[in-house]
Amino acid sequence: MVPPIFAAVKVVLRLIGRVSVNWRLNLYQQLACAFMSEMSLEEAQLFRVLGTFFGRDRVVWNMSVRAVCGGSLPPEIVQGGDGVARWIGAAGCLFTIVDEDDVPKMVVEFAVDYDRSIDLDLLERQHQLPKLLESCGIRYVVVTNAEFQEILDPQSSLDLVSLLRDRLGLFNEDDGDYDNDEDCS
Repeated sequence: MVPPIFAAVKVVLRLIGRVSVNWRLNLYQQLACAFMSEMSLEEAQLFRVLGTFFGRDRVVWNMSVRAVCGGSLPPEIVQGGDGVARWIGAAGCLFTIVDEDDVPKMVVEFAVDYDRSIDLDLLERQHQLPKLLESCGIRYVVVTNAEFQEILDPQSSLDLVSLLRDRLGLFNEDDGDYDNDEDCS
């Protein structure tokens, strides 16, 4: 369910007309901060870790899938049926990393835990979202709860940089060293 304040902000933005993307993202980020109580402890910790690494202004919480994709969706995804359109309309990405021009570059989310129950909508989303983001040129990183706990552990050898390099394929296997030519953002 969309909080009423977000609906009111959308109406105001439509009335104002076009405003800069930077201003809108900043407004959405401030509104998201107002609803931080909806984040779980692990999500708040991940937000802090990502904000420390990328810069707090570059981490956007709960940005809609449609907004991450630039407002339009690729035709092959839209033609996927009503189920895809349903979850895209209601889905948000846990954390979206934006560049200096406020263009989404990467989405970071926790892996879905199916220990208790299986949600078919979440299963469909988990299957379709990586393809959708890839078609829009946006990287998708999934972090398991165990990996995140290891990142938080100061005794552990796993850190955020190592995890991102591994997930984004920035390891050069020829010489056994990380490929510094690639950009993580």
